[in-house]
Amino acid sequence: MTQLLQIEQNFLRLPQVAEALQLQELRSVQRTITNAKKKKFEQTLALSAIVVRGFEWFQSEAGAALLREEGITWSTEDFAAKVFGWQKSYFYKVVKAGKLEASVVDEFRTKCDAMEREGQEPDRSLAGLLKFAKVVEETAAAGGQGEADEEGAEGNEEAQPEARPQTIFTMTLKHPDGNISVRVNDAGEVKTTNTKEQILEAVGFLMAAMNDANNNQ
Repeated sequence: MTQLLQIEQNFLRLPQVAEALQLQELRSVQRTITNAKKKKFEQTLALSAIVVRGFEWFQSEAGAALLREEGITWSTEDFAAKVFGWQKSYFYKVVKAGKLEASVVDEFRTKCDAMEREGQEPDRSLAGLLKFAKVVEETAAAGGQGEADEEGAEGNEEAQPEARPQTIFTMTLKHPDGNISVRVNDAGEVKTTNTKEQILEAVGFLMAAMNDANNNQ
């Protein structure tokens, strides 16, 4: 979180400033959003545990026998798509999350909470958890190899959840054929479902509107 000068802190505490900026309402909405993300993450974890048990049954002799008895031949990709409606890549991510050690998941939760208390927005998601777990695994492996080399072991950084990229630019054009929207975050990633030609059309509309506004001044 951005560090505030003392005069800035005092400024934000002024009743008239708090009222003008609706700071109490703002904090309330922020807490609601954070709690919603936590709930969704916990639901994903609960789902992953169910998926792991189901996949284990599918791979078991009992599961395979029943499939043969019913004349069904499923690959893992079929199982993921026909039972859960997922592509195999996402299915394996859910399974991997469901097999993580409870200590790793708990550490991820704890560090996400700490980041939120500091005003940061952690990537409290399935993808964020798996990235965190990978760093934990790599750090543990490097630490084990470094037992004979203390200097190498000391170089390992403690795993931390990644912060979500912040949106720094957004543009939406309400178009008769469907909205044209683009968003850019501070990691330089461009998020859009539209084509390059559609984005250029929206930019052209914006530039034309700005030129008209300048000519009317």
